[in-house]
Amino acid sequence: MNLLISFLFTFCVFGNYPVEAAGDSNRIIADRKIATTAQTKAPGVIKGTVLDKSTRKPLVGANVTVENTRLGAATNRKGAFLISKLSAGNYTLRFNMIGYAEILHHVEVKGNDTLDINIVEMEEQAIQLKELVISAGSYSLMDVKPSNQTLTHEDIQMLGWAEDITRAVQRVPGVSGNDLAAKFYIRGGDVDEVLVMIDGMQIYKPFHQKDFGGGLFSTIDAETIESVDFSTGGFTAEYGDRMSGVLNMTTKQPRPGEKSQSAVGISLINSRAFSMRSFNDGRSSWMISARRGYLDILNRMMGNEFKLNPTYYDILGKVEHKLSEKQAISAHVFVADDTYKLDEEELEPGITVPNIDFSDTHYGSKYGWLTLKSYFRSNLFARSMIYGGLLNQDRFWNNFDNDPKAHFNSGTINDTRDFRFFGFKQDWNFEPSDKFFVKFGYDMKRSHVDYDYSKNIRNELLSPGDTILNRSVLFNAQKKLSGSQFAFYLSTRFRVLPPLTLETGIRYDHASYTQENLWSPRLNALYAVTKKTSLRGGWGYYYQTQAPDELRIQFEETSMLPAQKAEHFVFGVDHQFDNGLYFRSEAYLKKITRVPVTYATLGADIDEFYPESRDDLVKLTVTKATAKGLEFYLKYDSGEKLSWWLSYVLSKATDDVTDVTFAGNMTARTGVQSRPWDQRHTLNIDAYYRLNPGWQFNLAWQYRSGWSFTDFDLVRLQRPDGSYAYFHDYGTFNTSRYPSYQRLDARINKYFYTSKGKITLFLHVINVLNHTNVSGQDHEISSADASDFTWYKQKEKWLGITPFVGVVWEF
Repeated sequence: MNLLISFLFTFCVFGNYPVEAAGDSNRIIADRKIATTAQTKAPGVIKGTVLDKSTRKPLVGANVTVENTRLGAATNRKGAFLISKLSAGNYTLRFNMIGYAEILHHVEVKGNDTLDINIVEMEEQAIQLKELVISAGSYSLMDVKPSNQTLTHEDIQMLGWAEDITRAVQRVPGVSGNDLAAKFYIRGGDVDEVLVMIDGMQIYKPFHQKDFGGGLFSTIDAETIESVDFSTGGFTAEYGDRMSGVLNMTTKQPRPGEKSQSAVGISLINSRAFSMRSFNDGRSSWMISARRGYLDILNRMMGNEFKLNPTYYDILGKVEHKLSEKQAISAHVFVADDTYKLDEEELEPGITVPNIDFSDTHYGSKYGWLTLKSYFRSNLFARSMIYGGLLNQDRFWNNFDNDPKAHFNSGTINDTRDFRFFGFKQDWNFEPSDKFFVKFGYDMKRSHVDYDYSKNIRNELLSPGDTILNRSVLFNAQKKLSGSQFAFYLSTRFRVLPPLTLETGIRYDHASYTQENLWSPRLNALYAVTKKTSLRGGWGYYYQTQAPDELRIQFEETSMLPAQKAEHFVFGVDHQFDNGLYFRSEAYLKKITRVPVTYATLGADIDEFYPESRDDLVKLTVTKATAKGLEFYLKYDSGEKLSWWLSYVLSKATDDVTDVTFAGNMTARTGVQSRPWDQRHTLNIDAYYRLNPGWQFNLAWQYRSGWSFTDFDLVRLQRPDGSYAYFHDYGTFNTSRYPSYQRLDARINKYFYTSKGKITLFLHVINVLNHTNVSGQDHEISSADASDFTWYKQKEKWLGITPFVGVVWEF
């Protein structure tokens, strides 16, 4: 099965998305048509220098964008910028930087001339409260406007493995993950503690192929995303019902004067198409993206070696229309679908062996929402949304394992659930003065879930008395769950003193099916020590109500659980150096209470789709959990050929365990112990080198401490019929750690520009140094006879060295 995982993951990371060209100082994604025209004709160049008007000192990190295109640059340590690949024509340059008034500058480019606009002076201006980033733990990803963003659109494409946003954010300080899954953990929190949103809509199941480690990759095509607001803690009151973080994505839309943008891609893993166009004199626009996976086709081409049939697809569509200068309406549709079928009975076409693994799963998600944006005045804005969705899940498993080198295990599982919801919500922004800003909103939701679950499990266990225990589990349940949820938040932001800004917030959440009324006070503060140095702090309560479709009926739970609670303490400092270096550091403490009973497996569970069937399932009673850490982040990116960033995190995530229930043989251990994904040390180093518009190089290295696990020995017992059964005899619970993890990835992009478009060739190599990263341990029996047997531990590994070669044609 681990070979199967490696096979799937190898091809899942074969990229097929366009990678945009970047010039020597170009850090903003280039428009395809302009880039193509500029290379097939003589390219024009604009350069200049940006200064502070009062001090006459260079401004480092100011953004210079070319209106109605995706071209732009950031100023370097001398305040200089350079924008290339411009065809002849008239352009408007937009200069912006946090704390300075925006400037528009009109220029004309002639042929392949270099236009030097000399010096541009920017004047200081108080930052509008609604534009201030108050809370610590907040990151801006991919947006073309803010300075000091952590990951650009280019970074996402280079680091995200198939341009997957959820993989790329694993490079952000405080975020951890593994080679296999796209899911991630934020500051010691579990994977389901992250709120994922796209254009204001919450996405409940954001991963494809969930049977593999929780999801191989995101259901959101990165090509559709314009910007991402990512929070790792201390987020404001407008976000609720999640305890650890927020991934808030905004989709692309044509800029004024931009007619269309399209892309197609194909590889052995999937095909994709993206198109965006404005019409009706720019008052209306549409966007559509579609992907279809080829894992099933690839497996058939290989003679069905892995006896599986995994498929997936996703579609995201949007239509937007300006009703007037003050109102715009948009309609969204998002569909994601996954199936997985494993049939080990069919060894070869026409040859079957009964009573071997058979699995058939399906996950479907359908969302639709209608949004009205209203600009009543320059300081009053409202967003109203009607939304609905349907999520369904079908899992079927039939297994009979009579392997003489293992123990007896058989069973059947049938799990069906349908989750339907609809609702209405509004968000209001009001800025009565330059010293006061208020946000408030509410969300009303109605939902219904149908559950139909049954299981019949029979297996052998090693009892604490070193005897064979035959276990039989029979459970059936059908349940209908209906209810409503209501949320309200109020957040006020005001300047106490010129350098000090406070944001206070209160949030109320109610769920009828749990009969809880939850109040969440929150406080964030920003203190500007100097123009380039800021201190941020935050505190707050964060509740997470169990979603209606999250009833853990597979573990024989038939009633909903109380909401979990986390208390966040966050403090951070950031500083922008004159030489273009940006530094950021944060300390956090997260106290989690009202923790529900937790179910964990003792062995490696990356390739097990039905944890409720396993004989190594452990039930943990946890009273509280704690996560704390120190994060350091250093980035140099001033638009020159070389850019890099480095982050280091020292962290600790623990559970206070009061009871460990296990049917087999293991030494239970209670008290404070590491959470399964706890990693004490994490170091990331990334570097880009842009030789010229035709060549780009990237290196990405990561080191982290190994995760905790429970070690074992292998014992053999004889059955009454004379046959033998082999069991894992576990040691003390959760006291061992896997070796440290490290991986170096490399990528080379080569761009060719022709009259028919752009061709991109790339080589992407994962784990260049072929470091052995252990994901788990199992056993292998080398010899067995009536008198004795010999065995050894077998390491289960993450990816070894894995090269990818790809070609993309854009036209």
